[in-house]
Amino acid sequence: MAERKRRFGEIAVRAGFVRDTDVQRALARQREIASNGGNHKLIGIIMLELGLLSNAQLIHVLKELESQ
Repeated sequence: MAERKRRFGEIAVRAGFVRDTDVQRALARQREIASNGGNHKLIGIIMLELGLLSNAQLIHVLKELESQ
């Protein structure tokens, strides 16, 4: 049975970069942007803008996603 691919927030939490509450905050912001008619914004970019992740941490998580 194939393993489900982990999501950006799961990887960031597992790496110790953010907490679950930070992921929920970023997801809420993502929904808010969409409900206001804005273009879809990736959660990693939102976390970066909110100061939850550094550039290096964002790149680390993206590399993890890519290697799945």
